[in-house]
Amino acid sequence: MDKRRVPRKDTHGLTFLQAAEQILRYSKRPMTASELVSNAIAEGVLRTAGKTPTKTMNARLATDILRRKLNSPFLRLDSGLFALREWSESQTEYIAPRRQIALFDEDILVFNRSLLRDFVPSDGLTSSSVDHHGLISSCYSMRRRLAEENTNVIQLVSLYVVRYRDRYYTYKRSKRLPEARLHHTYSVAFGGHLNPDDIMPLFRFSDPDQAISLIDRELNEELRLGMKPERMEFVGLLYDPRSEVSLQHVGIVFSVFAANESVEVGERGFLTDLRLETRTEVMSRISDFENWSEFLMRSGRV
Repeated sequence: MDKRRVPRKDTHGLTFLQAAEQILRYSKRPMTASELVSNAIAEGVLRTAGKTPTKTMNARLATDILRRKLNSPFLRLDSGLFALREWSESQTEYIAPRRQIALFDEDILVFNRSLLRDFVPSDGLTSSSVDHHGLISSCYSMRRRLAEENTNVIQLVSLYVVRYRDRYYTYKRSKRLPEARLHHTYSVAFGGHLNPDDIMPLFRFSDPDQAISLIDRELNEELRLGMKPERMEFVGLLYDPRSEVSLQHVGIVFSVFAANESVEVGERGFLTDLRLETRTEVMSRISDFENWSEFLMRSGRV
């Protein structure tokens, strides 16, 4: 590690990818995922309560390189050894065999169903006033496969309604996504399950500086924004028990205002038929949408 310490300014709440880039930039040498994590934690630029942060770091870097390719700031020099792509003139990139991580084998955040009404007093969309600390403190890690089978827990999901001016991005769910009951339905919300390393004990959804860090993984996996969003607003928590899928989930809803129309699907083959539609156009075919999207659009709050 360079004898100069990594600047701590604006480092509160860095994601794994942000921390990796910062450590590599100041170390000026390739590092393994284990080295990146240990240095990032030592320098105070990464805080995680996860049990396997090295595996998380390796997975985040590998996924970013696989999906973003030359647009990723990282490259792999050998199995498990990472560098900054800007150094590539003096480095040869190692191409790893493609490996798909089973979605149901990931660890996700859940809380006990008995606590549901403590955070979502009634069905539907709550106000933006939420007991953030209480909710996060009540969550614990569970393998997604087990959570899907356990009706006594509620899974925490981030939802992003992405707009460009007065139009909304919509898409169709393909058969490659795990929830078979949602195949071929349309949605106006992107996102996914929250993992243990995504949020910290004092995380506040309503804090834009903290909330926007979730985009680095949850939103960018599905939708690639051409540049940083113009703004992002926390809307509230959504619980809608009308379907078997949403019965076991609480959605953390955000409105994301894109800065331009340079938006692409990140998970090609999973999300199809990306459209930019007005509210009137969406409502004219609202029966094509899954129940969460229907509720959000009818609420008028996104």
